[in-house]
Amino acid sequence: MADPDTLKSDLNILDSLSKCVAVAVGVLYLLGFLVVSAHLSSYGVSSFSVLQLQYLIAGGWALGPPLALFSIIDSGHKFEERATPDTPGKFNWRRFLFSLFLPAIPYALFWGILASIPRVLQEITWRVGIRLFLFYVGMTFSGQSLWMSWRIPREKENWFVNRQAVPFHSTLLLTVALAYVLWFAAHIYPLIPFSLGGGRPLTVSFIVGEKKLPDFIKTDVSLNRSIPYELLVTTDKSYVVLSQDPREKSIEVSRDSVAGIVVLEEGRAK
Repeated sequence: MADPDTLKSDLNILDSLSKCVAVAVGVLYLLGFLVVSAHLSSYGVSSFSVLQLQYLIAGGWALGPPLALFSIIDSGHKFEERATPDTPGKFNWRRFLFSLFLPAIPYALFWGILASIPRVLQEITWRVGIRLFLFYVGMTFSGQSLWMSWRIPREKENWFVNRQAVPFHSTLLLTVALAYVLWFAAHIYPLIPFSLGGGRPLTVSFIVGEKKLPDFIKTDVSLNRSIPYELLVTTDKSYVVLSQDPREKSIEVSRDSVAGIVVLEEGRAK
């Protein structure tokens, strides 16, 4: 028979774990909603009908790299003293280099993932890369300051890290994070392919069915389907594509007006 104390401890751990998972999913969903909403709003499209899974994936793209950066730095602080012990009277170059290069690991991994996606590096400038790094530094600094202010003992408080500074660091972190999410939605998310949960449109053609295609959709008579369009988002009732008229942002096509869609190779709509 199981020990009641052990069983209670296991249940408490499971309860804490489930709460952490729920909070993590909620944060990912909220961030993903902000990313997708900011991205689609630039085309005049509402995101309330977008699949919920897309919010979670978009939140993972936005939050994953900075969260990995913070986790690695926090873990590094816990064993850097043992890995790079101080020598009295000498500058600790090993610890300096350790602290300098450790944060570059998740940043490099993120860029490696982006580099493996076709067409991404060709569209990212040095300015974008530097700003992404600065956002990471800002979120890491404000996050660490908040964490230290929350956990620091009373006798070790100073003018910047103390319990009274928690609201300030919280506000700073939220401000930097919100600015990062909006910037990410405008500059990074549109480069990630639709198939990976990103905002890069699919190139599609609408198949002509029994009903005639809407007049605002140009048709390729020889193929019995529309010319290529870039698909922004799919809802239960419609397809939203980029308009080829420079005076328009997007076009919403009812699902009932087409027999289906053909996904083409990227770049066919250009």
